[in-house]
Amino acid sequence: MEYILTSTPIPGMLLWAALYISDYYMTLAAARGYKDIGVFKFEKSFELTPQFQKDIDGQSRISRRHILYLFAYTIIIPVFWFLGVRILRMDWLYSFLIGALLLLEVAVHMRHFRNWKQIHIYKREGGVTGSIIFGQRFSYLSSAFDLYLYAVLFFLVFLITFSPFFLGGTFSCYLTGLKHSRLAQKLSPPQKDQLANSDADPSSR
Repeated sequence: MEYILTSTPIPGMLLWAALYISDYYMTLAAARGYKDIGVFKFEKSFELTPQFQKDIDGQSRISRRHILYLFAYTIIIPVFWFLGVRILRMDWLYSFLIGALLLLEVAVHMRHFRNWKQIHIYKREGGVTGSIIFGQRFSYLSSAFDLYLYAVLFFLVFLITFSPFFLGGTFSCYLTGLKHSRLAQKLSPPQKDQLANSDADPSSR
């Protein structure tokens, strides 16, 4: 697989573009799905990346920022391939980069599939009553933990295969998880008295 990815930049470009585009539209669908069922609610925004929160909250089919990032990374991929493979003759460096990009998207897509299935189960069978509000700090911490788990998984695969592709995925998942952890630290945790009042007073829900 790595030979296919490193022999030419085209497979990496196509896979990256497909995953990045589907990432955006699956996020739109999940945000809309949770809003429609009205049980799971999210403080401030369902989207965790601050740059895209406005677009996702507004259900923007076309996001200028998303298109800009898409084209930027699609251009960066062949540039790094040319430098790493053709100039430096360091195929592992390009494999590391493309692994960092693709495997992070794989981890994110697994979350999308989980959200889709959860929405599907609720619409078909119900099973959840009341209202669940996810605080933004909680969402960031939960996301960070998920990404750390994927980082550990990819690192274990790296130890077995010695593949720089999976080492790249390890670093990207870890760094993104670290970013979410830091975003969570900037937010104040809910106070115990606020939680107690929320439980005692139904009108506060």
